[in-house]
Amino acid sequence: MLDFRYAEDEEAFRKEVQGLLEELLPSDWLGADHNMWDQDESKEFYQFGLEIRRRLAARGWLGISWPKEYGGQGAPIMKQMILEEELYYRGVPGYDLQTFGVAGPLILQFGTDEQKKRLIPSIARGEVRWAIGISEPNAGSDFAAIQLSAIEGDCFVLNGQKIWQSAAHLADWCMVYARTDHDIPKHRGISCFLVDLKSPGVTMRPLRHLTGYRAFSQTSYDNVRVPKENILGEKNGGWKVATASFAFDRFCGLRYILDAKRELELLVQYCRETYINGQPMGKETSVRNRLAEMAIEIEVAHNLAHRLNWMVAREMPVTAGVCQLKVLGGNVFRHLADLGMRIVGLYAQLDEESKWAKLRGKMKHDYLTGVGVTIGAGTSEISKNTIATIGLGLPRG
Repeated sequence: MLDFRYAEDEEAFRKEVQGLLEELLPSDWLGADHNMWDQDESKEFYQFGLEIRRRLAARGWLGISWPKEYGGQGAPIMKQMILEEELYYRGVPGYDLQTFGVAGPLILQFGTDEQKKRLIPSIARGEVRWAIGISEPNAGSDFAAIQLSAIEGDCFVLNGQKIWQSAAHLADWCMVYARTDHDIPKHRGISCFLVDLKSPGVTMRPLRHLTGYRAFSQTSYDNVRVPKENILGEKNGGWKVATASFAFDRFCGLRYILDAKRELELLVQYCRETYINGQPMGKETSVRNRLAEMAIEIEVAHNLAHRLNWMVAREMPVTAGVCQLKVLGGNVFRHLADLGMRIVGLYAQLDEESKWAKLRGKMKHDYLTGVGVTIGAGTSEISKNTIATIGLGLPRG
């Protein structure tokens, strides 16, 4: 039987995290989603995220479950999950998935002792930010089709492009997947490199999200020299590293679900306070039914996330479950955004700057963001294929 209740010390930690967030966040904080893509070092919001990251680092929470010898606290993985859940639910900036959910754990799993000592402590202190370089202009969900090349000599020389790199223009380092052998099956000829983005030959072109914010970069690598000691894992072993990274995509699904949970609470409050023909909108049967259905959908998805965390804590296989959570989480977020647009109506199309905007324009932002949640970090179709093969034991299509 699964018991989702927190142990006494876990509950105490959860309340400690909540207390810090109450101290750090403004009283009218509605979550960072509306601004999260506006990633520019000159922006007040970005600086606010940096301050939060410093405060989390000061408590040792950025690498709370990582080994002490690398700057972590060696705490149980469940405390890390509690921290992530509280941060995602409140929409807190400064704790980015690429750095703390992917790069750090992968270096700990596949890195040499030298790499861990050199790179992990600065992550745990909140001093550096990482990006992930997988997708290319001609290789999206088909990861094995990447063509960015790495030629070996006294070092590795990288040439090619990556695209849709989330917030890469703010990152210090990048995990870049490159082809190191063209003469063997394509999924076996890939390696993962730890690349300093200040290296000569690295250039970026901004790509904007549907919301209008700079969310991504197209990054070019022109004769970028990478020391041999910066290969992560074995040469031609990048497929194994990437496969392990997909397990961390549970963070994506969880975030979508917690975003939807927070937004549902805002919609419920809106329906309590908004009157139509002298009656609160929340008395309208169709509105009540849709909100109730949404609450059920979110609760089911949240329970799946709890089950997945329970499995991770016990080191059980989670690949199929991660894919289930990502697909379900993306669908939940899109359904919530659609419901928000219907409830708020034409006002939902207004930007925050308009005096007529409701809920600070969050529903419009959520609706536009929802277009990409089934694409980012691998399409839902790829996830469904994985569920079918690994979860259901079906032959590959």
